[in-house]
Amino acid sequence: MEGKSEGLVFPPVPVRRPQPKAREDAGGPRCEMCGAEVVALHCKRICLRCGFMTGCSEGA
Repeated sequence: MEGKSEGLVFPPVPVRRPQPKAREDAGGPRCEMCGAEVVALHCKRICLRCGFMTGCSEGA
């Protein structure tokens, strides 16, 4: 196959999936740094957006 080029190869493009929006009426705990929703895990609250952690013995 002389003289034939295979063409350009492009890497796969990552597809952004829409993130489910937090419900405004959720009323759950919010991150102290960015205001996003947090997950309670044992004695910690971890922000889903920025990763900020608060222990149960810290603050309110």
